[in-house]
Amino acid sequence: MVAPFRITGPHQSYAHASESRIELAAIAPGRYRVIAVHNFHVEDCNPRLDECVAGLFLAARRADGSWEEAERFPVECRAVAVLATLDLAGDGAAELRP
Repeated sequence: MVAPFRITGPHQSYAHASESRIELAAIAPGRYRVIAVHNFHVEDCNPRLDECVAGLFLAARRADGSWEEAERFPVECRAVAVLATLDLAGDGAAELRP
């Protein structure tokens, strides 16, 4: 579960207003980063241009030790911050660390 959050920077803030759940049974065992992203597909009706809707991206750690990057996928988003790291074991056990 990812709780609602707000990330505030010097000129821009990002908010994710609802709780989100990640279905772990659909994910291969491994290490992941839960990343807040600026999602350009979400319609944001807020008239304040310094506030944006944040989305979530689950980035896998690759076999070579590098991490997937949100910007390299065709979802039109930009990474804002790493929220947590998720370790998912083959038996379904999960550990989420901030």
